[in-house]
Amino acid sequence: MSGTRPDDDPGVYRMPTEAFRVGAHAQPQDPVATPEPVPTAAPPPAAPDAATRTASARSPRRRRGWDIALTIVLVVLLAVAAVIASSLGLVMAASADACGSGGRVCRDDLHSIGVWMLFTTPLLVLAVTAFFAIVLLVVRRRAFWVPIAGTILLAALWSLGVFLVWAAT
Repeated sequence: MSGTRPDDDPGVYRMPTEAFRVGAHAQPQDPVATPEPVPTAAPPPAAPDAATRTASARSPRRRRGWDIALTIVLVVLLAVAAVIASSLGLVMAASADACGSGGRVCRDDLHSIGVWMLFTTPLLVLAVTAFFAIVLLVVRRRAFWVPIAGTILLAALWSLGVFLVWAAT
């Protein structure tokens, strides 16, 4: 590699243009005969109209105070509902006490699944809902709908667990 030192800066080296050519198309050229291209200043970019602006060029999103407050209140209410639902799930475990009396036959495996579902799903839904609500608040998106959806999911999964416990006894 034979390079030249431009100016007096010993730390900057330039390679001749033929050093970049590879393969059958490579033709040796005389580095002295080919002048180096002089970089020209690019024309200033035209101001984009509103339809062609990208998301990065838009102004940053504003925080909505009502959304933050409403999301926090709804997540706290969901936490209270999750704790109550989880503790009621443990109370439902006592429903197996009637099994075996009066000729009743209970399915213990289905009962166990229902009780575990009643106990764990409210806390899991709370954790997932709080995570996604925080993520949406950080990226400045509306997040008040996440705890509402989490409450609906909590109610649906808890109802499924109650059904399993009822079907097992």
